[in-house]
Amino acid sequence: MADETVFEVDDAVVLLLGAGSGGREQKAQIKGITRLEKLVFLLERETDAGKILTEDPQFKAYNFGPFSQKVYQAVDKLVAAGLLTDSKRLSRSSEDSWEAASLLGVDDVYTDFSTRDFELTDVGREYYGALTEELPNAVVRQAAELRNRFSGWRLRDLVRYVYERYDQFTEKSLIRDDILGKGR
Repeated sequence: MADETVFEVDDAVVLLLGAGSGGREQKAQIKGITRLEKLVFLLERETDAGKILTEDPQFKAYNFGPFSQKVYQAVDKLVAAGLLTDSKRLSRSSEDSWEAASLLGVDDVYTDFSTRDFELTDVGREYYGALTEELPNAVVRQAAELRNRFSGWRLRDLVRYVYERYDQFTEKSLIRDDILGKGR
């Protein structure tokens, strides 16, 4: 990566979406804003990508663990640029029931609520290809490994992993006891 190359939070989102997606037969998609945010957090903390980020994601302890307003801004920027689609749809999956009860405070597990799934557009895939040409091979490989490892996990398990490894980001969490058990 040349010294003048910029690698910002929006690039990290594109890298995670495209990483490990292979060809067109596998969607360059991540389901859920919470999952995307935790994956960006782990990309920064557990791969060499954190060393080359030129923009600080500014993760802080918040209601559901590590939170970065910059991830939300990056998604909006990428959607506006036509690189990413954001489903913003109603959902009723069993995993979403946990999210509704724990993250949104909704007791009725049959209540509809909004979920956001993200997918690279054709232009986004082209950008991903150009981005990977500029980044060190190790970063691209590590991003694919991270995505392949965690993107299939249930959200609750992913949040637990983050909470167990990064306890300092759980101090303001509203769901800490539910995730880790009382007294931890």
